[in-house]
Amino acid sequence: MEPWRTEDPGRVPNGRGRWVRLALSLLVLGAAYFLSGKVGLFLAVGNASVSAVWPPTGIAIAALLLGDFSLWPAIFAGAFLVNLTTTGDVTSSLGIATGNTLEAVVGAYLALRFAGGKRLLATPRNVAVFALLSGFLAATVAATIGTTSLTLAHLAAPSNFFGVWGPWWLGDAIGAIEVTPLILAVAQGFGRPYPALSVPARWEPFGVGAVTVALALVVFARPPTTALGGYPLIFLVVPPIIWAAVRFGPLGAVGSVSAVSVIAIVATVTGNGPFATLPLGVSLVALRIFIGSLAITALLVAAEVLQHHRLESELNHTRKELQRMLQERTAQLDAAKSLAAVGTWSYEAGSEKVVWSAEMYRILGYGDARFPVDLEKSVERLAPADRIVFLEELRGVLASSEGRTVSLPEHRYRVEFPNGERRTVLSQIAVTVIENGRPVRLSGTVQDISERQRIEDELRRLRSPDAPDPGKLGDIPMWMIPWMDNSPQ
Repeated sequence: MEPWRTEDPGRVPNGRGRWVRLALSLLVLGAAYFLSGKVGLFLAVGNASVSAVWPPTGIAIAALLLGDFSLWPAIFAGAFLVNLTTTGDVTSSLGIATGNTLEAVVGAYLALRFAGGKRLLATPRNVAVFALLSGFLAATVAATIGTTSLTLAHLAAPSNFFGVWGPWWLGDAIGAIEVTPLILAVAQGFGRPYPALSVPARWEPFGVGAVTVALALVVFARPPTTALGGYPLIFLVVPPIIWAAVRFGPLGAVGSVSAVSVIAIVATVTGNGPFATLPLGVSLVALRIFIGSLAITALLVAAEVLQHHRLESELNHTRKELQRMLQERTAQLDAAKSLAAVGTWSYEAGSEKVVWSAEMYRILGYGDARFPVDLEKSVERLAPADRIVFLEELRGVLASSEGRTVSLPEHRYRVEFPNGERRTVLSQIAVTVIENGRPVRLSGTVQDISERQRIEDELRRLRSPDAPDPGKLGDIPMWMIPWMDNSPQ
């Protein structure tokens, strides 16, 4: 899909339905741009067409990201009507509308190309890139074209070019940074939500919201000369905003920032709050810088927490999958060992801890019983002479300083059961963990080879000079006789 196409082609209705939908989208977007633009120009700074509070930029970029770039005519029409009804000058209104439209298209394109598009709230990188490119960079397009249009139409003095350009640029940039994430967060929340951060208590969103609003009123809804009404008090609103970002993600971040922004703007215009000590135009610019900083900080925190929880969720899924695979492989290995009558054990030199597999209990005559095992218990059923050999071999391995993993040759040991039964097992020891050049963990295998030992004993007896007649071989399987006849002497 082309980067400027944000709509899923498979979901776009064909024919008449598509045109009806497009017409409704154009109408709604144009009306939203016009109404929010008129509200912004109520707070005009130095020029009737310039405001440091300009939410239409954020609305336009969000509309192009959520919809399609074919919505640009609504942005142009809304911007044109806002300025035409303000100045009555057609030429400057056309120029300003062109700049505002290009700003929205450039901002949305840069967000799609470099900041994840509709997923721009998903990672801190996306948030930072969006603020830099779609906010600060794209705003230069509208501010430059708009200020130039006003200057050429003699609605702004050439000597005051940057005095007009600065508030224009700031209002559009902060409008994009503050409003676009808010719309996307709401849309994502009701459409395809981000992964849940947690399940907060039902009262928590209302509690955090109430604390945020209360502190915003304490900071801004009071005369600037009131005690503790100066600039240091503005930082009281930061903790609840960060808490909302951590607990409720991007929606909590931009929702709390927007609530503080509205309260602060109304209070400043009515002469209250710490910023009201400055002239109105300067105070609004200073306030918007503060709100923009809050918005970026909160969004970065929310994106970082969101990314952490997403990675944690992926790790949990991967861990569960690995655990499932391990259980399957362990079950398969246990089944294979059981069929082959092979038991496994491990020994920790430091703790002298011994661990047996289930097959070990069966091979050594304990059946399905399970109990803790130590080294003494492990060798109690070996024949006395073989017990000494095994322990010497074990101590020899532990005393080795070769500093590498090794597997010792196989040894046969005799096992004696309490009922008098005797069996033969084949054992092998391997060094699996080395620390400071010394073996600290051993593992081994034990296989019941009693039947094989019996057959080998019979073969040796048959090869002896006083071997019995082959017809008197007793219970030796007949299929082994040709092999015995042809075996080397």
